[in-house]
Amino acid sequence: MDFGTTLQRKRVLITGGAGGVGREVARRMLGHGARVLITDREEAAPERLAQELGTAGEIHAVVADLSESDGVERLFSEVDARLGGLDMLVACAGVGSGPLMEMDDAGWRYVIESNLSSYVACTKAAIDRIKAAGVKDGMIILVGSISVHIKAVGESVYNAAKGGVASFAETLRKELMPESIRLTLIEPGAIGSAMQPYSAEERARFVEKNEMLDPAQVAEGIMFAATRPPGVDVVTLRIEPLVQKIC
Repeated sequence: MDFGTTLQRKRVLITGGAGGVGREVARRMLGHGARVLITDREEAAPERLAQELGTAGEIHAVVADLSESDGVERLFSEVDARLGGLDMLVACAGVGSGPLMEMDDAGWRYVIESNLSSYVACTKAAIDRIKAAGVKDGMIILVGSISVHIKAVGESVYNAAKGGVASFAETLRKELMPESIRLTLIEPGAIGSAMQPYSAEERARFVEKNEMLDPAQVAEGIMFAATRPPGVDVVTLRIEPLVQKIC
């Protein structure tokens, strides 16, 4: 896919940037000239990924738990210091969830904070910076999930968060039109990433059988949305493996 100079010197923040989808987006953004800052939780080792990708272009990494307001504040302080502003947010951060009745209060609250509240907080902080810099074509890309349409058993808490992301995205998009800031919701099906409760070998088999998406396939969808010309808005992009579980 040829994106020309669309992303040259664009300042891009990728949350969940060390995960499967996030790292593939970072790799592609760097390859097309963007300046990238990735963030993820400590166990995801975003700094190690930044070192691996560093030869491809300008990339920075911040360890932050975005379920906490302190983590969001620290992240955007680094955005200001390292990038000097922002043109685009790609929000991929998230955690998996079990059934509600198998979780304690701290557990389900953490899922909501990580998968919904962090999206709202990061989106607001990103918009503040896009507007402050006078960016003429700012963009927000939020990675939701088709789980909100499937409503599979055992995913009630996860769906509560991702359903919130979907409604947030669809409404906020209209609110941002006067600011010429575009917003896209990406809704992938099952992805063969470390978020799945399977080994890397098992995930590879699921991908081969078209039962899961390769993270790179989702990244390509994000790149498509990110590189449309001004005035073209990819509102919602739903991406599924051929054999997607439905219950």
